[in-house]
Amino acid sequence: MRSIRLPLSTPIVQAPLGVCDGPWLAGTVSRAGGLGTLTLSAPSLEATRVRLARLRGYTTRPVLLALTAEWEKERVLELCLEHGFRHFQVFWWNGMRQVRRIHAGGGLALWQVGTFDQVDEALSQGADALILQSTQAGGPVRSSHTLEELVPRVRALVGAEFPVIAGGGLATKEDIKRTLELGASAAFLGTRFLLTREANAPLVHKHRLLQAQTQQLTLDTRLVGQWPCSPRRRLGTATLPDVPSLYAGAGLSQIHGLPSAAEVVRRLSAGRTQA
Repeated sequence: MRSIRLPLSTPIVQAPLGVCDGPWLAGTVSRAGGLGTLTLSAPSLEATRVRLARLRGYTTRPVLLALTAEWEKERVLELCLEHGFRHFQVFWWNGMRQVRRIHAGGGLALWQVGTFDQVDEALSQGADALILQSTQAGGPVRSSHTLEELVPRVRALVGAEFPVIAGGGLATKEDIKRTLELGASAAFLGTRFLLTREANAPLVHKHRLLQAQTQQLTLDTRLVGQWPCSPRRRLGTATLPDVPSLYAGAGLSQIHGLPSAAEVVRRLSAGRTQA
């Protein structure tokens, strides 16, 4: 395993939010010293080109590009590399196909995992960093382990220097502190950044989530929505369909207000920096 340096001045990584992230959110998080993430799910190469150009307009710092669409074309990765992006998030279903391509282009592959079998697979395929998802995450959940189970065991396996990013239900500065003390290099947050001004989600959905409590979330196992192969933790309603703007993790009750993403990074990382 090779050891890389995460492009962070503070140990905060924004999780991909599908159609709810976007260049403004990702750029703001990275500019504030964390690592923002942009989901690559545009319908065409030209749309992807426009989004990458907009992103570079917000920040010249590194941004994580999440390769989430199963129909990614070879040209998509080439386009990202041409724009100077070098950090890519891959998953259990596309990591084996993408890592060699990413390395060949001079990029780094951050592989999201939720089980110990997936950890072994990611490491065997040359992942440059691991993103650990726990049972408390919002949206698609493919893990059967808590952070308390995952992080120490994975840290013992990979050693002290290998980058391990961990998340699932994190919302507060205390959550970040606990995650780092478990052995993570950085914390991975989705819902907290969904509920910011920059997130590309309907304002009415943001307010629905802010008014809800964690116990109102359900783990939806219906074969519907964008991720029918995975249970999705979401806000259950009588009329609204399964949509990413209502996905939320177990830390929902601890989130209040719609600050800027930069303010979230500052609040969560106050007093903590990564060398």
